[in-house]
This record gives sequence, C-alpha cells and structure tokens, in this order.
Amino acid sequence: MDAYLHTMIATGSLAGAYYLGKYFEKHVFSKNIVENILECILESLEKDGFIATEVDKDGDKELIPVSEMVAKALREAKETP
Repeated sequence: MDAYLHTMIATGSLAGAYYLGKYFEKHVFSKNIVENILECILESLEKDGFIATEVDKDGDKELIPVSEMVAKALREAKETP
C-alpha cells in the first residue's frame, strides 16, 4: 500500500464517520435522549458522593462549589466540641 492509497482510505474513513455522525444527530438522536443521559450520569455521581447538588427555586438542580462545601465542613467542625 503506497502513501496515496493510505491517505485516501484514511480521509474517506474520517469523512464517512463525520457524515454518519451528522445523520445520527439529525435523524436518530434527539436532544431529549442526550438530556436523559446527562441527567442519569449526574444522578449517579450525586448518589455515589462525587458531586453535591441543591434544588433551586425553579426546581432545577445546581452544582454546589467545592469551596462552599469545605467552608461548611470547617464551620461545623468548629461548632462541635
């Protein structure tokens, strides 16, 4: 296999993957599926204790910054004898 044939095969494979991804994005996957996947991942991370969230007034979950969690833990440690 010479360099030109290899280049044409690689370029064709990349172009095929690109257009296949565009087709699946437009016709097969909807934003609803992506939102469900992200929601499942965030719930799993929260359940396992890797992230902390709180529900805001609109009912949406918001991530709590690590600095707030550390400050809260330090305040609680000072309060308990």
